[in-house]
Amino acid sequence: MQARGLDDTLQFADKFRNYSKEDGQYYRNLNNKKFVLRRKNKEYCSNCKTKNNLNSIYCKECGADLESISKRTYDFSIGNVISNINIKDSFKVAGFATLILLAVSLVLKQILGITLGNYISYVSVFDVLLLANGGSLSIFTNANGMMNYGSSYNFTIQICALILLVLPVICMTVSYRLFIRQKNSDELVLFRQAIGVGIVYGVILTVLAFLSRNSLSVGNGYLSSGYSLIYGVNFISVLFRGILLGFLSILYIGINKEYRENNMYLDIFKQVVNTVLLGYLIVFVLLALGYFIGLSYVYEFGISGSISNINIFVVISQLAAYIWGFANLNFVTIGSQNMFLPNLFSTSISMDFKLCLVAFVALSSLILFISGMKLNNKYKNKAKKITLIFSVFYAIIMGVLAIFTYVNVNGGSLLGFNIQMNMSMIFTIITSFIYSFVVTFIGFKLNNWD
Repeated sequence: MQARGLDDTLQFADKFRNYSKEDGQYYRNLNNKKFVLRRKNKEYCSNCKTKNNLNSIYCKECGADLESISKRTYDFSIGNVISNINIKDSFKVAGFATLILLAVSLVLKQILGITLGNYISYVSVFDVLLLANGGSLSIFTNANGMMNYGSSYNFTIQICALILLVLPVICMTVSYRLFIRQKNSDELVLFRQAIGVGIVYGVILTVLAFLSRNSLSVGNGYLSSGYSLIYGVNFISVLFRGILLGFLSILYIGINKEYRENNMYLDIFKQVVNTVLLGYLIVFVLLALGYFIGLSYVYEFGISGSISNINIFVVISQLAAYIWGFANLNFVTIGSQNMFLPNLFSTSISMDFKLCLVAFVALSSLILFISGMKLNNKYKNKAKKITLIFSVFYAIIMGVLAIFTYVNVNGGSLLGFNIQMNMSMIFTIITSFIYSFVVTFIGFKLNNWD
């Protein structure tokens, strides 16, 4: 038997040593596909908040353990995620949510019948369901007669009302809790669930959009007059919006406290959504209060004639989204007004409401500033990386808000009026990213000055 030299003995000992001789770092990998050793906090002790060296495994002040065995790491490759999507569960959630929404659409159709009268017979329950998901209704008419031979009109109605979008989100929440909540075992499973439900829900809406297309022909009597109408919801619009709505709904409601503690990205994503919701709700409440104390801002956008028969809370819920977008320095179109902070005082809006809009900008800055402070309280270091992640998510959510609040009634000569209410999606994403990054970063850094 060959005797081991001193160098061989030391090398052998290092190979099987559990902890480093220099700083006590843990050597042994515990099935690294399932678990990973991580710092509970990069520098600060979670127990006494004392700043420690990055290589320390125990707090120098209180002796608390600074490391823990983390949850499993994940392979988030596209192939791995898509290949493991449970189509059966996804269909259950998306299908049951559609059935619930179909029942709600029956009620909505009866309510619409009060306003539309006999014309409601031309609107199917599927049309109501698709419009509730942000679908775009396209209508083509053709008239033949003595005075209007060959006349044709083509107009589009797309009304993405936030108050209607609440319905599919609620239906998704109920369906999720019934079918797949108990199967949501980790972050990767949740991500797969969200993608699967989003795709299936988008496909279901697309099929309904094909089924809802209809045509109507009237006439061919005396003087050979006739009238034809072809209408239906654009299937591309509901496919894209259905996937987006299903994915974001499941992802948001499926994030629990454990996931937020273990996954920085999910934690920041949920904080971003909560930040946008908080800002929107504050703007909505303030606009409602302003309306009741006599501010006439609702009628300053040149759309009073078009909204006169609509419930005022429905109108304010829509306007609140655009005002929140404006408060984030975005370009917003509401009827006859094109609002952007640099040209705000050159518009025909009353001075009182202009000052209110400036106050809303200050409000959004305060909310984002506080969000930066909250990020600092949790993550302490790497301000640029944390605020960058926050701003990317924030820009995406604001872009989604722009998509789901787009209103376009292009009536042409047949209806006699056009209505535009929107925020540019691309401009909103870019502006919201820059604005949120700057303000959140300032809040993050200033919170260190204590």
